Amino acid sequence: MGYYNFDEVIPRKGTNCAKWDGYERKFANYDVKGALGMWIADMDFPCPKEVVTAINNRAKHGIYGYPSEDAIDAFKRAASGWFDRQYGLVVDTEWMIFIAGVVPSLNVAIQEFTQPGDGVIIQPPVYYPFSSVIRDCNRLVKTNRLIEENGYYRIDFENLEKLARKMENKLFILCSPHNPVGRVWKRDELIRLGEICRENNLLMISDEIHADFIMKENSFISAGNLSSEIRNNLILTFSPSKTFNLAGLGASIIVIENEEIRNRFKNRVQINNYPDSNIFGPIGGEAAYLYGDDYKKELNEYIESNFDYTVKFCKENFKKISLRKPEGTYLAWLDFRGTELKNEEIISLVLEKAKIAIDPGDWFGSGGEGFVRMNMACPRSIVVEAMDRLKNAIDNE
Repeated sequence: MGYYNFDEVIPRKGTNCAKWDGYERKFANYDVKGALGMWIADMDFPCPKEVVTAINNRAKHGIYGYPSEDAIDAFKRAASGWFDRQYGLVVDTEWMIFIAGVVPSLNVAIQEFTQPGDGVIIQPPVYYPFSSVIRDCNRLVKTNRLIEENGYYRIDFENLEKLARKMENKLFILCSPHNPVGRVWKRDELIRLGEICRENNLLMISDEIHADFIMKENSFISAGNLSSEIRNNLILTFSPSKTFNLAGLGASIIVIENEEIRNRFKNRVQINNYPDSNIFGPIGGEAAYLYGDDYKKELNEYIESNFDYTVKFCKENFKKISLRKPEGTYLAWLDFRGTELKNEEIISLVLEKAKIAIDPGDWFGSGGEGFVRMNMACPRSIVVEAMDRLKNAIDNE
């Protein structure tokens, strides 16, 4: 038994959280009353005790004015230590830029390093804000769809090279580890990606927000641990929001080793007039990165056991629904294509009959049809209930 009790069910309804209080509005066209909240990517586990203590101590002061840079500097130093301990990634704090979220950082990069009408390459099925932020900036989404074989995904390097050679394409966004398919990219894959981008003057962004969720027998390699030539053409994005359940505090670290790119990025942040930090974000993030090592270790073990249970359940109970255990993230990518149901029928089955709030696969773009994404970062009892609900829905279909 570890220090943390991840089996404890802490009710979240009525706490103004999107995951449990927001799904009825999100899925307004469906009858989802009484559904289990297993969609948006935050966890049903409390933060590390040290994080709660740090935030409570600051909250007791009672005055929440503009924060100083000191808290952000302390957050950066703690992040630097975490990156070194966890990924073997040595990052100078001078290379870091604080911003309230990873998605806003993508917005900054797209605005600064591309022009309206330029192409930005992504690899669907992938985290859907990638495509929406590109379109919102009046840029063109260029898709290098992942190749899927029996639930395992690989990169279509041949097509990526074709896209990279086109002058109108200026930016490539990598999801590493990949949400939702769960791939943890290997060193040779990352090197080839980095070289393709470098050789074609295609700026590379590596979103590594899920870097701390790695299943056994897999190893996370940051793109920041590649060659100096690749790093010189690279923007890295990190946040403690996934690992420590701090999404509501808005605290992210952008790492850019190349000084010219970093200064341009900073300038664009200033032009956009992004708001000052939430006063609790850097405080919570600092505590998480300073004291969260044991929490992260126990959390990974627990989430992996949830996956083991779910994969086994699917094999034993479903003939037409499959789940391949991911290499990373806490997100299950369930394949319903064997049911031969239409995409809309799959969504209705899970949302309305099984009463499980999930992310429909088509949200993630090309290749997502016929899948659903289910969040496994919750107590085992919720996972068991979800699988039982799904089985009953399928049996009664």
